[in-house]
Amino acid sequence: MRRVIPACLVVAWLGMAWWGRAQAPGGGEALALTLEDAIARALEHNRDLVKGALDLQGRRLDAEQARVTARGLRVVPVGAGGTGSDGEDWRAGLGAEARGAYGTRAGVEASARQIEVEGGPALRREEIRIAVEQPLLRNFGPLVQNEPIVSANENLLAARRAWERDRSALVVRVVELYEALIYLHQQIASDEAFAARMEKLYLLADAREAQGAATRTEVLRMDLQRGEAALRLETGRAQLTIQFQEFANLLGLSLDTVFRLTPPPLLDLDVAAADRALAVALAERPDYGQALQDIATGERRLQLARRNLLPDLRLSANHATYGEGEEWSQAGRLDQEDWFVGLTADMNLNLRGARLDVARSALDVEANSQVAEIVRNRLAVEVNSGLAAYHRTREEMRLAARNRELAANRAELARVLFEAGRATADSVSDAEADLISAELSEWDTRRDASVAAYRLLHTLGTLLPVPRDLLQPPTQETT
Repeated sequence: MRRVIPACLVVAWLGMAWWGRAQAPGGGEALALTLEDAIARALEHNRDLVKGALDLQGRRLDAEQARVTARGLRVVPVGAGGTGSDGEDWRAGLGAEARGAYGTRAGVEASARQIEVEGGPALRREEIRIAVEQPLLRNFGPLVQNEPIVSANENLLAARRAWERDRSALVVRVVELYEALIYLHQQIASDEAFAARMEKLYLLADAREAQGAATRTEVLRMDLQRGEAALRLETGRAQLTIQFQEFANLLGLSLDTVFRLTPPPLLDLDVAAADRALAVALAERPDYGQALQDIATGERRLQLARRNLLPDLRLSANHATYGEGEEWSQAGRLDQEDWFVGLTADMNLNLRGARLDVARSALDVEANSQVAEIVRNRLAVEVNSGLAAYHRTREEMRLAARNRELAANRAELARVLFEAGRATADSVSDAEADLISAELSEWDTRRDASVAAYRLLHTLGTLLPVPRDLLQPPTQETT
């Protein structure tokens, strides 16, 4: 479960007025975005994600095609014609065939045939033939007959699992960029304020030097700090422009889009113990579901390989009702019949290749089990790392806020004493440098804390809801 801490309770400085207008450089009409808005827009418009959705649609069409091919009713025209030294033979008709889950093939065909013999009367024949074939042993049952459908569905599930992880990773990337932009904007604002303060202090120190109350080295040091602040400002503004473009591209917007961002409240997570968190990850991560799916797939293919050791035995039966005569009226009576029932078999007596397939499939089953254990251990490492980062960044943020407050008090006191002539220029320049470092450190730790929470949810698999059918492999028929 997640709770949201109001920003004003997390960091008092979030109330600074300029935060309501965090905006890209360049002016113009800015697009106001909260973090939630940015995530929703990225999930809908990110170009890589859209491309992935199109690929998924292709996988769905492949699965549908497999079902149609394996189970669909097949209707085909029947026709043949030719002429030779003995005469002509023409045949036309229509046939239909369907296949069942156990391999049963049932077909019906209606045709008309005309045979014209040189020097003799023409023979006309109309026929309705029904044929049934049932595979036995090797190709009997859903295990074999459903393999094209099951394989296509597994490919679709694998693609969906990868796409879901891409969506979750995209959310983390949006949070990272969103927080980085806010940090850069704060860095620029802090450097501008620092430069303004240092300019005032430099002028005062320069005047004190003329009076003999300050040394030349102190004045030069303040001048150096002014220059460093100007350099950081230029670097920060350049980085802000580039990162705004990267952010716009991530959201599927034009690169010249400008934004007005608002610092998001921090997520406060009810963090469970490491073993419980790992259990959540194993239950919610689709990539672990894929590892379990691979085990089930390997076991099924092992059964198929063992089936190939059996002969291909088929029971077939057909019945034909037909009529023949010199006229079509005679052929249309359908007053004669013919039938057949029999067994056919096909088997390669050299089974070495089939046995090697069985051995290879057994190795794949063992390898897939090892992969699942590897994924499990990797998830344990990721969960422990995510938990540690979440707790560490929260503590760092608390310490950074305390340090910033101490640095602010020290800088204010140093300025007052310096302006009163009771402190050196070095003491106030040191205090100002420590203040801006502490301010940026506080914003930096807050950025890390915000991102760490979303990364932890991504690690646990709960950042975005995943369809339940992607988390456990479906039950397969093994008959």
